[in-house]
Amino acid sequence: MIAARQKLDNPIRDAISRAQFAPQSNNLLVSSWDSCLRLFDVDGSELRLEAPCEAALLSCCFQEESVAFGVGSDGSVIRYNLHTGSQDTIGSHADIATCIECSDQTRQVITAGLDKKLVFWDTRMDNVIAHSINVNGEVESLSVSGCNLMVAIGNSACVYDLRNLKRSLQLKESPVDARIRCISSSVFFKGFAVGSVDGRVAVEISSSSNSNDSSYTFRCHPKAKNGRNHLVSVNDIVFNPLGLGSFVTGDDEGYVALWDARNKRRLFELPRFGNSVASLSYSHGARLLAVASSYTYQEANELEELPEIHIFELNELPPGSASASSSGTELSLSLSLSLYLCCDSFDEAMSDEEHHFESKADAGASKTYPQQAGTIRKNGYIVIKNRPCKVVEVSTSKTGKHGHAKCHFVGIDIFNGKKLEDIVPSSHNCDVPHVTRTDYQLIDISEDGFLSLLTENGSTKDDLRLPTDETLLAQIKDGFGEGKDLVVTAMSSMGEEQICALKDIGPK
Repeated sequence: MIAARQKLDNPIRDAISRAQFAPQSNNLLVSSWDSCLRLFDVDGSELRLEAPCEAALLSCCFQEESVAFGVGSDGSVIRYNLHTGSQDTIGSHADIATCIECSDQTRQVITAGLDKKLVFWDTRMDNVIAHSINVNGEVESLSVSGCNLMVAIGNSACVYDLRNLKRSLQLKESPVDARIRCISSSVFFKGFAVGSVDGRVAVEISSSSNSNDSSYTFRCHPKAKNGRNHLVSVNDIVFNPLGLGSFVTGDDEGYVALWDARNKRRLFELPRFGNSVASLSYSHGARLLAVASSYTYQEANELEELPEIHIFELNELPPGSASASSSGTELSLSLSLSLYLCCDSFDEAMSDEEHHFESKADAGASKTYPQQAGTIRKNGYIVIKNRPCKVVEVSTSKTGKHGHAKCHFVGIDIFNGKKLEDIVPSSHNCDVPHVTRTDYQLIDISEDGFLSLLTENGSTKDDLRLPTDETLLAQIKDGFGEGKDLVVTAMSSMGEEQICALKDIGPK
């Protein structure tokens, strides 16, 4: 069974950025926008430490039982002695510092910020040594598993080997189309899970046998009765620390759910919290789950109620359901499964028909994907009046009397160049087209204006016409007439395809 053990009475006065259990005890570390780091003794239900600083704390982590770190909105990286309450700043980023993790294996502290840098701090000596790596975007989330560092940038997931930072990073194939909000990995299997701002979770599990590899995506909430997708940011994902292959998700609408990663099934869902779920954490033995219910500054219409920390206890099965001689792993697995088998107050496990788990092979079948309006930027893409458009202008109005800010989009049809406009509430979903570009070598031009193109695999493609753009049309005809070796680029989206660019690679 699972039961609400307690709600921590606390003086947290602003949004919670992170909550994390200690590596060997039931002490809980909490960072907050009110510029304080707090340490709670969950067993004793008391606040053991409150350490103020100059800036809002945007994340925190334990290095060991008595040492913790935090990062601030002023870019600072702060070290805390949890026994004495003392603190010191070991360094800083050039811009807001947003993420921090500690590695048990290498003893490194890893931070990231809006300065588009990963910084690796070696704190083993009095003079802290820092090594930085430039990345190609703002880091959304970090996760350390063994000697691997997972980094979420935009909608991409990257992995570094902490033992050899000179080695070029490995870029994982983008598991989702929308921006990644959180990333989490597990030390017990080679894999990870990411949560996106549009409510999807992507899971990748690797094993020693390729036949057991698994990659899929799903939405935490099924479609509504009107057929529209439920677009709510997945704010945090945590794997069971005992290596059972299950993980918990928390989203911006206050829902917390436990999932079976290998069997693709939801095990249970907690009653909805009054605020967003900002952070989740398992205790070291997976017997306690901490849920930080707090606004997250992601939406204009968030309710700024005081943050709360809820602690849930995962109790053992009733006598006879698990033998006293069961191994820790077997017993823990039974505990996880009992959450939905033995507790009537929670939802039953959902059927596969209600949650659709989509493999990578299926992911490209859709012509569009949903994205929250407030996350679509200039030079991105959007569907307006059933046409694929490039966004050339976007503006957001102030929150109205009904609590919704609205986005005004101006787009240009990528095929016919027509200007289209649309207005959408910032928290609602828009359709975004999949847009691809493919290069072909030009072989011939027929009298009726069709092009004969050579594909990468050596076959020919004969179904594309000359472009209607007069400048591009003239360049293709003139270059072909002069005997030049030409490569044309075809843009395709929503079932349409058109030549959009030309490359001259020299004479034939």
